[in-house]
Amino acid sequence: MNRISVFLLCILVALASSSANAEMKYELSGKQYSMQFVKGKWWDGKHSFPKIYCITFPVPEKAQELRQAMFNNNAIYQVDVPYEGNLFLSVVSSTIPSNQTSEEAMAKVLANERRNEAETKKHGLSYVVSDLSTNFGSTVGIVVKNPGPGNSYGPFPLTRSFMGNANSPLLSMSVHRIFARGHNRFEVAAIQLAPKQTTESTEAEMTTALSTIADQAVTSLQECTTSIPVSMPNAQP
Repeated sequence: MNRISVFLLCILVALASSSANAEMKYELSGKQYSMQFVKGKWWDGKHSFPKIYCITFPVPEKAQELRQAMFNNNAIYQVDVPYEGNLFLSVVSSTIPSNQTSEEAMAKVLANERRNEAETKKHGLSYVVSDLSTNFGSTVGIVVKNPGPGNSYGPFPLTRSFMGNANSPLLSMSVHRIFARGHNRFEVAAIQLAPKQTTESTEAEMTTALSTIADQAVTSLQECTTSIPVSMPNAQP
């Protein structure tokens, strides 16, 4: 993603932040690791974060690379896969505070994202939040028009940023799914640059395609992860 972001609404809730207006900075805990896939060689799409989740990434034959990193003293784990066609699929996991249930955490996420939706609307930007349900229960869905690849506080989707401004043409789209299991919270997010030539239907077509790949990833993660014991909060001192 090499388009310059000339307008950023940086103060948006991120997956692991506790406040809708928290300016949390995401710093690498050590190195980022990557594995590139040679075209024509098969990757089965399987990936796991031991004791937390496992997943088979959709359409692995079109994947170009798998990148993974830990942030903020190993509190947050992110893996993302670039695909052909300027498409990126990311999975982020973090720990829910021990004094919250997964239901309470998701209610807080939904409330925060509703505030983000209202705030971006004031600026003429498109940030649509939905209250969904998946196999892991309450799920927050988000569709963003012209999202950026991140900002000085961290990468997509840990932070929310925008490319262009309220009057910009279609530059990119992203679809997000946020849910929890036990004391682990997850965000699956797909982002893609728009083609150079767009039509009136391009935005809807991109939203459908990104929703499909994000939902496929969610289904795979949830079905596989049911084989892993549910995490419990750290014991209170």
